[in-house]
Amino acid sequence: MVRRIGPVRGAGTVIQEQEGQKQVEPGALGWVAYGGILEKGDVGELIVVQNRTKFVKKCGGYIPDSLLPDACFDYYGLAQGRGGILLTRITDGNELQAEMTLYSRRKPRAPMGTVKAKNGGRWGGKLKRYTDDVSSETLVTNTTIDTENTTDFTTDQWKGGWIELDAVANKRYPIVSNTAAGVITVASNSTMKDDWTDADPTYTNKRYYVYLENENKALSVEVRDGEEKPDTEFGLFVYVDGVLAVKWPNLSVEPTDSRYWENIINNDDNNDEIVVTDLLSGALEADDRPANYYGKISAVTETVLTGYINDFDPDTTGDGDGTCALGTTTDDMVDQTITITFSAPTTFDAVSDKFGDLGNGTVGSLFTPNNDWSPPFTLTAGATAWESADVATLIYKPFVKDSLINGYLWPDKPNAARERYRIVDNDHKTITVQAGSDLTASGAIDDEFMVQAPLELEGGRDGIADLTDADYINQAWTYGNTPFDRIVGRNLGLVKMATPGVTSTAVQKAGIAYADAQNHQYRVEIPSATVTEDSVQTYVNDTIGRSDFSVYAFPSYAYVPDPEGQGQGRLKLVSCTGMIHGREAKMANDWLGYHKAEAGQDAILPAILKLPTGETILDEEILNPLGVAIIKKVKGNFVIWGDRTANLDPEWKWKHQREQMCYYENVLRENFDWIIFAINDPIEWRKARTALVTFFLPEWQPKRALQGRNFEEAAVIKVDAELNTPLVTAAGDTYAQVSLWLADTIERFNILIGKQGIFESVTS
Repeated sequence: MVRRIGPVRGAGTVIQEQEGQKQVEPGALGWVAYGGILEKGDVGELIVVQNRTKFVKKCGGYIPDSLLPDACFDYYGLAQGRGGILLTRITDGNELQAEMTLYSRRKPRAPMGTVKAKNGGRWGGKLKRYTDDVSSETLVTNTTIDTENTTDFTTDQWKGGWIELDAVANKRYPIVSNTAAGVITVASNSTMKDDWTDADPTYTNKRYYVYLENENKALSVEVRDGEEKPDTEFGLFVYVDGVLAVKWPNLSVEPTDSRYWENIINNDDNNDEIVVTDLLSGALEADDRPANYYGKISAVTETVLTGYINDFDPDTTGDGDGTCALGTTTDDMVDQTITITFSAPTTFDAVSDKFGDLGNGTVGSLFTPNNDWSPPFTLTAGATAWESADVATLIYKPFVKDSLINGYLWPDKPNAARERYRIVDNDHKTITVQAGSDLTASGAIDDEFMVQAPLELEGGRDGIADLTDADYINQAWTYGNTPFDRIVGRNLGLVKMATPGVTSTAVQKAGIAYADAQNHQYRVEIPSATVTEDSVQTYVNDTIGRSDFSVYAFPSYAYVPDPEGQGQGRLKLVSCTGMIHGREAKMANDWLGYHKAEAGQDAILPAILKLPTGETILDEEILNPLGVAIIKKVKGNFVIWGDRTANLDPEWKWKHQREQMCYYENVLRENFDWIIFAINDPIEWRKARTALVTFFLPEWQPKRALQGRNFEEAAVIKVDAELNTPLVTAAGDTYAQVSLWLADTIERFNILIGKQGIFESVTS
């Protein structure tokens, strides 16, 4: 573009700034794209992770359901900072975010906002409970229970949890699976029905409990006073599995404030952990700020505080003014809201927001719910009696046992804001602080106390139990529907694609087709049970089919030290894809291109300890012409051995040449937008040719990616009138013709040796 500075019609000096030479920016090297199951990560988004640290933050760690994390960690280990990984997280659509509600610093407490995990999955906290009665003892066997709940269950959402039968004391049964129709299966050696029969032969007590626990794997949120404005603002600190991940020390609840918490948190590019929703409205005050726990003191000693753990609203509907007193509560009873609907002035129905119908009760008598997770209570009539259809609300808000340890307690937050004590223990209603403290010095009955301690989210669900091939194909390998479509425009050159750990024929064929259409490369994985050359040949030629854009290594799986084996010598069978791609990324960056075959005795895969094929010497005479590289041991190391594609066109049998050409084509496709809508004439053609020459000249020397005695022999580049006739330019086209002599590779080193003839001289 020419910039013109100065008068157009008047007198004076005019400056015309001439445009510089156009450049083709070399693309990145060594990037890969994987689709599959991840512990966490935004679904339907392109996840870009250049190193292991970012991968863990965005996508989590090792999981039993997928080999994709293993492949990524293997890639980072061998790429050594080169390249990067593009990911799309595949789910069945049933994932659910873990969440919690934040409550204001008021009495009674009021919800001020919600915190959810940034994306669905158990990683945010899987804690969940369900209880009911079976309608008949026939629904229970030694290893199954039919809950008859066909609406609330998703496949395997309770896997890893427990079942308890109310009739069977001190015994729980591990859940191995459940169906969407509500049938739960427990461990095969369980004796659930026999135990029930022994404990309750008449099957009178039909109550069961199903639950999942976080088991120290969850997001947790700690609320603090604001660092800069402790009296009016608050801070939010987020932990992943107990480790601080992100923090916002100065937040406001006021939407017009520049520190408004919802905007600050949800718009933070460094936040891969949570999303928040503000539930406040109207005029706001300082006590609308959240707290981990805020309540009133019921009793206090020097080291133990007992809190009121319920709020009661007698006239949610109607004008009854009775009271409510809790009965004997336990650590098993959980946070919930109980709606009490009166059928008459002295009778009512109670319904929990978590456990549904709790049964019927009578005013003046202790009401005991039908399950052990809801609190008993007694309603007492006041001066104004309740009437039919009146509604009262009991909010039960216990502490979670041991969850407050190492947190802080302020026994009188409004009046003694600096008096805090370290918490050493807690049950559902009492908090114990460190020995030598004196809570009574600043706190008394009915004073308002506050707790600061990381509290865990719950209810997260993975969306993987009902995955099908169609999910992988639609979400990763279907053009127009996959985040990988957004690779274009990033100047990443060649991107090597795969679905690590997935050997489905349909998925891998879709991956090859996508790579072909997008001018990239797909690495096919041969199932680990395939161990002979003949079966590999059948798999490549008949099962998957050949393509210039597909590459193979055999074996595609190998045994490595179990990364979670804690040094006990255990092995794990993993995909070799991440290792191979990592080694290829390093070699491509070391050579500044794909022209050097990424194979040979330097292409070491150091993590491999053994192969599924054992000590068998693979027949390269079959596999190499087939286009399958092998992993074999050379001088004590397992290495990549082979530089072929599973080609259809013999012209593209060399893997490095197909990669080199894809790289060039993708880089050129993304670097010539500057010429679009330019004047179609020889001046612009010369600019285009100059840019091409400037790009390819270093490919010849010093990189040796192109061969030839001189550059004109290595690269023939034409952008001229012979190609661009008036008929061509009138149609809006301009043609450039580039013919390249790509670097060859040494696949066989032939040494010609023989005995000298008897009369031949051996001297010079």
